[in-house]
Amino acid sequence: MYNLTQEGLKRVGKKFKDSKIALLGWAFINNSDDTRDTPSEPYFNMVKKAGAIVSIHDPHVSEYGRLKISQDIEECLKGADSIVIFTGHKQYLDLKASALKKLTGCPNPIIIDGRNVVDPDAFIKEGFIYKGIGRGIKITTKYLNREKFFN
Repeated sequence: MYNLTQEGLKRVGKKFKDSKIALLGWAFINNSDDTRDTPSEPYFNMVKKAGAIVSIHDPHVSEYGRLKISQDIEECLKGADSIVIFTGHKQYLDLKASALKKLTGCPNPIIIDGRNVVDPDAFIKEGFIYKGIGRGIKITTKYLNREKFFN
């Protein structure tokens, strides 16, 4: 997930330093508050160490040690360069690309779908850089400056 995020940021000419990442899902198990062995924690530590600004949302987890975990998804997504989905909570199944893009304020936000919960084509159509686990990289040049992203 770290490498996919890094690749996505590179496509839009950014690095982790000072990029905002919206991390969706802290719980390890979908639709629960079970945080044992959550894969979100090592990812969070890695991107923070790389200089990213990270906001975390989870509808079932409100705290984890000293970390602030938001219950307000809109606040979490506001201004995000990259959206990273770690848990397949039912709340994430209905994410709408146009609404997320508007919240991020980015012309080409990045979405890393670690649980295959969003429709890649809908997000690509809205101008997202999409990367998903088990789906490979999907991209369309229609929405991107070919020279900037492919050279």
